[in-house]
Amino acid sequence: MGIPSLTHSQATEKNSTRVSPSESEQNKQLLLDFFEFTGTREERAERFLSDNYIQHNPRFLRMSEITGASGRQAWLEAIDEARQRDISLVELGGIQLRNPIILMAEDDLVTAIYRGTLPDPDNPVNTYEAFAFEAFRVEDGKFTEHWDQVTLVEGWMSPSNQP
Repeated sequence: MGIPSLTHSQATEKNSTRVSPSESEQNKQLLLDFFEFTGTREERAERFLSDNYIQHNPRFLRMSEITGASGRQAWLEAIDEARQRDISLVELGGIQLRNPIILMAEDDLVTAIYRGTLPDPDNPVNTYEAFAFEAFRVEDGKFTEHWDQVTLVEGWMSPSNQP
């Protein structure tokens, strides 16, 4: 007995909202504006995150388990909790979330891919090209969901293991 699966078009139809080309461009700009925003974290959350915002980054989710917060408030409290513990919620090895090399939008999803040059851990005099991504679902001009490549690794919650 197999597990039923959705085709790409069924998944898109089920989980996404169709938007116009101009809305896709607005969603791209929203993502750029989020990472260029210079106000406070509270102002950023109010401007860009919906009340029921869902963060799929597992480190943020772990902080939400600790704080008990949800939605937009979970994003804020996760950052506060991580600062108190002196731990990093986003570890990209030095890749900056500025000037994406790819910015794409389809339906209510927008994704940016960023490139960085990192030291080779086996030979630090050499470098290699690495990539990071940020993906968001947008509704009514605010982010409702977020995904990235951040993972849990052993000891990530220990301040002594921070870069």
